[in-house]
Amino acid sequence: MSTCCRIILVLLLLTTAAAREIKIAVGLSLPPYVIQASNSGIELDIVAQALAESGHTIKPLYFPFARVPVAMQDGEADAAITITESSGIKAAYSDSHIVYQNFAISLAKNNFKIGSVDDLGKHSVAAFQNAKLYLGDRFAAMATANKAYSEYAQQVKQNMLLYSGRVDVVVGDRNIFKYFNGEAKQSGVDTSQPVTYAEIFPPTAYRVAFRDAALRDAFNTALKKMRSDGRYEAIMKKYQ
Repeated sequence: MSTCCRIILVLLLLTTAAAREIKIAVGLSLPPYVIQASNSGIELDIVAQALAESGHTIKPLYFPFARVPVAMQDGEADAAITITESSGIKAAYSDSHIVYQNFAISLAKNNFKIGSVDDLGKHSVAAFQNAKLYLGDRFAAMATANKAYSEYAQQVKQNMLLYSGRVDVVVGDRNIFKYFNGEAKQSGVDTSQPVTYAEIFPPTAYRVAFRDAALRDAFNTALKKMRSDGRYEAIMKKYQ
């Protein structure tokens, strides 16, 4: 065997030895970002592909969202997703791999003028569960004062209420809303009606929290490659 072949063989063996199953702490199913039934979704697919560049596989460990940081801190997982540095977890944080953004969504034909959270107080509003806790004090004040405000654990109900004209506005992430249009359509709702997305909430850039800084660095390198070669955008389009 030539020297060159020996070097290649050694490198392959080292790569194989380094490759391992990465346990990822994940919040419960949030389609299209996380689809628990199939261990898939925009966010899980991005993380899985980026780690696969180094030969790793992932094993999602599902927890209620409040338990994700705890699972990471207690050593149950090697990494955690849908995390920001404000979580308080001491970890090696990746570059942002996904951005969530909530919008105030209404039927375009109604031509509502929604330029701020305060404007929602003039309308009937259907939001996702615990929106009052996540969207800031101003939103919480509006929701408390608005007798036509409601929250739903099953977010497909927001789509059905909006398209049927039973609420004026729904509040939620654009990608989640688009995903649930499929389910709403199957229930006989006309989801072809144009909608308007009022950008009154700031986007939130999420990161992956890793225990291993070297693994974080490899993930960041792979993530940049995925963005440049089109694989990242392909994942986004797959779920839309």
